[in-house]
Amino acid sequence: MKIHLAKSLPGGEIAVPSSKSYTIRGLVAAAQANGQSHIISPLVADDTLATRQVLSGLDIDINTKTEDGSWQITGNTFKKPEGNLFCRESAATLRFMSAVCARLLFECHLLAGHSLMRRPMLPLIQALHQLGIEIETRGNTTVIKGGEITRSKVSLPGNISSQYVSALMLMAPACKNGLEIHLATPPASLPYLKMTKQTLESFGIKVFSSINWQEISIPPQPYLPARYRVEGDWSSASSFLALGAIAAPVFVSNLDTDSFQADRIMIKYLTEMGAEAESGQNWVKVSPKPLSAINADLTHSIDLLPALAVAAACAKGQSILSGVRQARIKESNRIRAVSQGLVAMGINVTEEDDRLIIDGGYPKGTEIDSFGDHRIAMAFGVLGAVVGETHISDAECVSKTYPGFWEQLESLGGKVIKDV
Repeated sequence: MKIHLAKSLPGGEIAVPSSKSYTIRGLVAAAQANGQSHIISPLVADDTLATRQVLSGLDIDINTKTEDGSWQITGNTFKKPEGNLFCRESAATLRFMSAVCARLLFECHLLAGHSLMRRPMLPLIQALHQLGIEIETRGNTTVIKGGEITRSKVSLPGNISSQYVSALMLMAPACKNGLEIHLATPPASLPYLKMTKQTLESFGIKVFSSINWQEISIPPQPYLPARYRVEGDWSSASSFLALGAIAAPVFVSNLDTDSFQADRIMIKYLTEMGAEAESGQNWVKVSPKPLSAINADLTHSIDLLPALAVAAACAKGQSILSGVRQARIKESNRIRAVSQGLVAMGINVTEEDDRLIIDGGYPKGTEIDSFGDHRIAMAFGVLGAVVGETHISDAECVSKTYPGFWEQLESLGGKVIKDV
């Protein structure tokens, strides 16, 4: 699907969907609990449905309650799957479920979608090898021969995707002797590890970590059933918050300003650039003011790169977004995708190994290749709605985390035409 955006001045009120990261963590935890858990306000999108589908393939019973849309999960009923377990394009599903399958007493085959195949798995595979697990990648399939895990110590780099560490944390309580995780370097995306710890604690799991989070210890213990409420997604909100900074006031509800989510820092960055921000219980409002350039380290909030970059493109001066190296191995090479899109819009961009340097100016409409990446499509979607004459390819990719994105942009006054 291609989206065509005419010039408009979008602004108003929206409610963002629930957090993808918390929904998937809650699903994986509930599936390992003895008894019945409820996930309240889950995100219903491609990535979360991928996790749900894989768990169902392992004979975990998951039902949607018609009265409130919550998910009811009867956990710890794992059985050998009859076929491949399809992870779609969800890296969190593939990585978390690889670790969970490693502790099951049978063989599992996790199948990756097309773009997911290019995203690395080696650090997790090497970590599971340390624990005595047979796991290998064969083309687009990860083959895991699970078994009882008696080894209790594992080491891996910290300056890689936090999902590898979270995967080990999610499997640790079911290991015979628990797990001591040593990170050889300080962790990147630390807030995501704190989110994993918070989820584990919601299901009765005790987690111990050093001050610098390079040592994580989780004793053997049972997951307990829980009623687990999913908060709103700051990552999904980031593009609309950027819209508020560059166009017209945007009021966003379903956001916890005390959240552990890393991308909550978007408000700080936008206010540093000059935008006005107000917040209250479960809401944030961003209003436009003349924006100035920013130097921002995105090491712990890498998903903000596209949204913050489009704000920087409209700011006066030269912005430097650093700590972005890991963005090259997301759904697309986001450094290249952002750079290519902004250059096509007439913005001068310098791409370095771990930095993106953006000379703010006056973006103009153009053809944007989303590279099938939901965050690229959403960020350029809001910018395109402001500058007009913008056309975004593969725009349906927003269904990965935000199926209603284009409808919500339209509800704010964006002139959106879909070419299916």
